[in-house]
Amino acid sequence: MPPIGLLVCTTCFGLTSAGHGMQRCRCEKYKTYPGVDCPSGFHLCIMCAASMAGGTGRYSWNVCEVCLKFNRSLGSKYGASLPLGRHSIMNGISIPIHATPSEQEEGITEMLNFLDKAQSLTDWGNLQARTLFESVPMWRREPFIRLRRWEDKFALSKVKATTRSVTAFKQYLRIDDFSVLGESHVSE
Repeated sequence: MPPIGLLVCTTCFGLTSAGHGMQRCRCEKYKTYPGVDCPSGFHLCIMCAASMAGGTGRYSWNVCEVCLKFNRSLGSKYGASLPLGRHSIMNGISIPIHATPSEQEEGITEMLNFLDKAQSLTDWGNLQARTLFESVPMWRREPFIRLRRWEDKFALSKVKATTRSVTAFKQYLRIDDFSVLGESHVSE
């Protein structure tokens, strides 16, 4: 369950509880908590940045429900999708314990590619958050925006939210038509 009262930091666009919980943005010092995989694991969706994603577990999704459903649709229709799970295993990437040296080498290469893609997606999400923030000039001097206010401002009907996801995916992938995904897999 997400913490109540989260804020969007307008410096780093991370989510924070402003000292009233374990959630901290990138501007704050990271702190560990026993038994919690990712104490600062909530964040804005890394595709559309319009709503919260993540969680305190290592098996959380880095996108909102709308973007996750759209990504799954891409996988079904075109055989390609983005690695949007926090943990590599969620994205089909692992190195078997009893792997041969060549399997280990291949697995390591896949893992490094996954880490690069994950950073690229995080950077994309931060850019999307900044773009949304700058679209509301009256927020410019506010150091924090209540998450509820952020989500209410950028809330769309289900159809329009899906359209926003479609646009975000196309822009991230730098494509005009998803049919090109069948030619080369995005997650490779």
